[in-house]
Amino acid sequence: MARVIRPLAAHATPEGLARRRHRFYRRLLVFCLLVMLSLAFPETLRLCGTVGYFLITALTTVELSGFLAGRFGRSWSDRLFLALGSANLVSQLVWLLTPESQRLSGVPLLLLTTLFISWSLIRLVRVLGREPRATRAVVSGAVAGYLLLGLSGGLVLSVLETIQPGSFLTNTAADPVPIVLNRTGAGTNSVWQLDFARINYFAFVSLTTTGYGDITPALPPARMASVVLGIVGPLYIAVILGVLINRFKGPEGEASGV
Repeated sequence: MARVIRPLAAHATPEGLARRRHRFYRRLLVFCLLVMLSLAFPETLRLCGTVGYFLITALTTVELSGFLAGRFGRSWSDRLFLALGSANLVSQLVWLLTPESQRLSGVPLLLLTTLFISWSLIRLVRVLGREPRATRAVVSGAVAGYLLLGLSGGLVLSVLETIQPGSFLTNTAADPVPIVLNRTGAGTNSVWQLDFARINYFAFVSLTTTGYGDITPALPPARMASVVLGIVGPLYIAVILGVLINRFKGPEGEASGV
């Protein structure tokens, strides 16, 4: 038993926990940036983006499942969060390997991703609220949470497109009539033919409430998902700014927490 607890006890000191949290913030930010970079080259680096999604989910599952709070063992909610993250990883793999003709394969991923990301962001904000000062690492964690929200929104919208093809339409300058967004190539039936770069672009446009108008959600589920992103984006910024501003106030801010 002592051999099992000793590695965890090394992180039980305030300094050890702070170092682990800061490493987590930086790694999460790097993974999110790498996925976004891969989406800029969808044809050549699409596999890297997929691997990045797996790494983000695995990292978030492990680090936010209790140990960053300084607990030696996991509570029932930590175990439930760990199980939810593991199920999300499995559902991502199943969705990627299932032909697009089997549309309902994306339903579990849609539900699990929504629950997992919502819970992850709540836990991330709580962990950030434990920080005494708004250092570079803490700001990195706050930015990583925002990017995680956008990338997860892009994944949810992509799954919606496989469940209901034609959920998103795009307008071109040459032809103002909307055209279907759901494929980059013809003659295939795989979810790999989804235009992930465009859908993720639309997710961030909705998240930031920019609204360029070049892509339109055409079906009710897609419209509601876009509205939710438009609401959650500013809400996250408001919450995280409140947390960070408290960390800039000095002793009074250091005494507060989330």
